[in-house]
Amino acid sequence: MNKILKQFFIRGLLCMGFGPIVYSIILLILYLCNVETTINILTLFKGIISTSIMAFIIAGATVIWQIEKIGIAYQILIHGLCLYLCYLMTYLLNDWLKKEGIIIFSIVFILGYLIIWLIIYLIERKRTNNLNQLINKK
Repeated sequence: MNKILKQFFIRGLLCMGFGPIVYSIILLILYLCNVETTINILTLFKGIISTSIMAFIIAGATVIWQIEKIGIAYQILIHGLCLYLCYLMTYLLNDWLKKEGIIIFSIVFILGYLIIWLIIYLIERKRTNNLNQLINKK
């Protein structure tokens, strides 16, 4: 378990710098959508810190794929919940998402997550079938 925890922190620290980049992209999107905003220093600070923490947790959460004992279904569930809660809390904390939008956000997140996993499953199934055909030919 110490190895997993160590990997969580290493991955989190490596990706933590992407938080400010994400925040900058969000500000750029707001600007391009003509959203009038004045950002005070505290709001900017909160956005940078929260997106850095979000990047840390999301990157660290990838260690779930190393824990084979719990099975792929639970890994997907735990990883999905971690991402969902991380994004949701960050968006709510920074007022990027109003409470009225939580249901729409949840539906879009769940559908996006499921579509991504469906694509991964189909790609891996095709790759496995190709390998099995190669083995059967020999």
